[in-house]
Amino acid sequence: MKKLLQSLFILMFFAFSAMAQDRTITGTVTSSDDKAAIPGVSVFVTGTKIATQTAANGTFTISVPASATSLTFRFIGFATKTVTLAGKTNISVALDGDAESLSEVVVTGYQTVARKDLVGNVSTIQSKEVSQKPSMTLPQLLQGKATGLQVTGASGRPGATAYIKIRGVGSLGAGTDPLILLDGVQINSSAYSSLNPNDIEDISILKDASSTSIYGSRAANGVIVIKTKLGKPGSEPILQYSFQYGKSETQDLKNVTLMTAAEKLQYEYELEYTNANLIANGIKDITALTPAARQSAWDNLISKGAGDWSKYLLQKGTVRSHEVSLTGADSKIRYFLSLNSTDNDGTEILSFFNRKGGRLNVEYQAKDWFKMGTNIGLTTSKERQVREPFNTQNLYASVFLYNPYEPVLNPDGSYNITNVGFSSIEGSTNNPVTIDRINSYGTLYAEGKFLKHLTIRSQAAVNYNLFKYQSYLKPGSNLAVLLGYNQKNDQGNQDFFYTLTNTANWNQTFGGKHNINILAGQEFSRDNIYSYSLTGRNFPTASVETLENASTPTVASTSISEYALESYFGAANYNYDGKYYLSGSLRRDGSSRFGANNKYANFWSVGARWNILKEKFINVNWLNELAIRGSVGTTGNNNIGNYTNLGTYALNVKYNDLPAAAPFVLPNPDLTWETSTQYDGSITFAVLDSRLSGEFGYYSRDTKNLLYPVNVSATTGFTSYQGNIGSMNNKGIEASLTGVVFKNADWNISLMANISTVKNKITSLYADDQPATASGGIGRFKIGEAANTYFLVKWAGINPANGKNQFYNKDGSITETYSSSQAQILSGKSPIPTHYGTFGADVRYKDFDLSARFYYTGGNYIMNYMDQVNASDGENVNNNQYTSAFDYWKKPGDLVRYANPLDGSQNTTYDTDKYLEKGNYLSLRDVTVGYTLPIKYAKYIKSRGVRVFFQATNLALWTKFRGIPEVGEANRETTVFAGTYNLYGYPPIKSYNFGIDVRF
Repeated sequence: MKKLLQSLFILMFFAFSAMAQDRTITGTVTSSDDKAAIPGVSVFVTGTKIATQTAANGTFTISVPASATSLTFRFIGFATKTVTLAGKTNISVALDGDAESLSEVVVTGYQTVARKDLVGNVSTIQSKEVSQKPSMTLPQLLQGKATGLQVTGASGRPGATAYIKIRGVGSLGAGTDPLILLDGVQINSSAYSSLNPNDIEDISILKDASSTSIYGSRAANGVIVIKTKLGKPGSEPILQYSFQYGKSETQDLKNVTLMTAAEKLQYEYELEYTNANLIANGIKDITALTPAARQSAWDNLISKGAGDWSKYLLQKGTVRSHEVSLTGADSKIRYFLSLNSTDNDGTEILSFFNRKGGRLNVEYQAKDWFKMGTNIGLTTSKERQVREPFNTQNLYASVFLYNPYEPVLNPDGSYNITNVGFSSIEGSTNNPVTIDRINSYGTLYAEGKFLKHLTIRSQAAVNYNLFKYQSYLKPGSNLAVLLGYNQKNDQGNQDFFYTLTNTANWNQTFGGKHNINILAGQEFSRDNIYSYSLTGRNFPTASVETLENASTPTVASTSISEYALESYFGAANYNYDGKYYLSGSLRRDGSSRFGANNKYANFWSVGARWNILKEKFINVNWLNELAIRGSVGTTGNNNIGNYTNLGTYALNVKYNDLPAAAPFVLPNPDLTWETSTQYDGSITFAVLDSRLSGEFGYYSRDTKNLLYPVNVSATTGFTSYQGNIGSMNNKGIEASLTGVVFKNADWNISLMANISTVKNKITSLYADDQPATASGGIGRFKIGEAANTYFLVKWAGINPANGKNQFYNKDGSITETYSSSQAQILSGKSPIPTHYGTFGADVRYKDFDLSARFYYTGGNYIMNYMDQVNASDGENVNNNQYTSAFDYWKKPGDLVRYANPLDGSQNTTYDTDKYLEKGNYLSLRDVTVGYTLPIKYAKYIKSRGVRVFFQATNLALWTKFRGIPEVGEANRETTVFAGTYNLYGYPPIKSYNFGIDVRF
């Protein structure tokens, strides 16, 4: 018994001694990026299996043995970090985002691929780069985020989309937009613009053939793959609320200034013009007055005039947004839920865009080998638009055309119709245009791993959109009085697009070094669009707006349009020990859009990658990554009308007052696919502990069988038919660099820059030198030149002897007689930019962060019609003018820009290259300053993180262009190739936003 007690005593002694040697360590783990607490971080005693995890607020407690010298912290998406204990009992750890880990898995080609195993040229944009930004649409947020991706805002109109091009202009008449996939479902541009950026986890930009060819006939212009958020495995629920409030205003004009009232009256006097307001005051000839009487008459007008019309036609825009989201996961279910609301008043009076939406993503791991899920998004929007035609109804044009001495209101309180004969303020008020949209997109999928290496997946994807447009010409409005009738037009459509996809994926490793991944799949897509248009006239009163109140129905039409695409595809990837990579893909598409003789086509690719750093002969400590890759393959473009290959008849005609049919479209049974063959090569590197990294690449894309209308003799009863007319090439280089300049516990300073170039050239045509119908009559297609190269008469300046305009004939001689027959190709001058890119800096000091981005573009030309109208040779003296119009010829020997306006023969302004200007510019696109509340304070309100920020966009602009050089659409009601000319479209804006994000 005594021995037993001694043994127990000794055992207890050693136990208590061991316990005495153990110690407890507590601490908090946050993100170095936004200072937010990170739950679920694995905390290990280095070199042992002793571990714990951080709680919801990022805190942890762990008991460590006396021998422990450090703790190791690991979490997906962050670099693993080891911290020395050095006698500490409480430590705070900030984990850095791991660039490789964050983009470790890339969604591409019907499967996910580890970034380190990616053969294709894919740029990935993380959620933090597009979330919590003031821009209303996602496309505009992508500008400058990736090489090869060119984004030009259509306009500053709230809710406006953008023109997106990947590696140049890929087609002449079959569309240049990339294929956009949202969680696997193809979406159109309007649905894309309605997406909530804060719902997005990441965006992959697929650029080369190796990554795009598996999408076949839809991928010639590149592919954008969007993945929305879903809770990460093992993460606790995170509830987040975000709020933004901001103001916006139109960008300032560059290098031009509108005349003041005094300047305009002086200009009119010099041109011997007596305006209507003076005539109404009994002055028939301004030149006949004495200087004192003239000044008195002018002072009278100026005192009653509006002055700066922008005060009445433009406004400070306002944006307000609220969003709440919930994300999380457990061992079985991953989920993400969000609700959002945004109201945006535009910078033109009466215009607005309001959007509300929600998203629910759920994935359920029903069995170890089987999971299923759904991604559902719904967005509704309402938009009030103002008219933008190039006439008196254009609100923005009125800022430039109305004279500053003209009053806003008449003495009786009615709107003044001004010199143009119409008040755009009254027109915008009494002739409203509204657009309502409902965009829904969803996927339902199931995935089973029936064998160890085999995964089978089936998915149904739907994109259903409703569009409703209403335009009301109210009774009693000025325009209704001018036209002699009032009218309401309702039009719209419902678009139901679905895709069924089935894939089988075999992934296996042999001998620890041979890795294979084989994919086979089948896909079917169908689109059905139902459209309607209804018009009625003669409403009894402006207070009723529905068409049953119109006494005279005038138009009632409906239509249905459908197409289908059937596809079979496969891909194979092999790598040896993560060192040598080979990939290949093959797809066969069948489309209802093409001729009976060419309904099917095949698309393919091959690619290779060499991870040089894994070679034994590379033994350099400062080199962290070095790889080269290359690919070649084909893609297609099927973005044409659904029935253009068929010979169709119009049934809405009559013969002898009886129903009849008339030929409407010429058939083309040989109409075939537009096909692009792309070559791509690049090198990626990282050095000095990855503090400096970059990528340099080259691409060349040949497109043949270009889809475009082929002109035929009008004697056939037709003007054209859809055909394949030629070929085109796009080539260029892409380069990006990122460097960490300085980094310590408090500071992190990094710089970035990228540049992309593109050279577009038409290489063959069915007949050389053809009109480019999308250029508004001032562009051509010519072999050896870029698409839409300008076709204009060349201006030779002002003859200093007599003040007349001079023009070049085709033979180089100079004449004072304008003739459109002397128009010529302006080699090297097209609307297509030849280079674009971004550079900027990111700075973090403790809890403060600052980022700045500059965006630049150039090499393109723009026909500056606004300068032509507002700085004419006296033709538009009745409208306000730029002050530059004073630079006109007055006496022999004058070297000036404008002709003698007193010479009536010079008062006609012609389309010449006088008004063709370079579109180069540099913009301070984005500046953001933020502060993240330390977690020790945030926890007092049960928060995991609080961040406030201020952001400004388009703060500064440098350019030699007269006006604003960022031109997308000429205006909303004029359809031309993007950037061809400006014509008083909704102006670009600059904005200032405040925001706050709170996570619980």
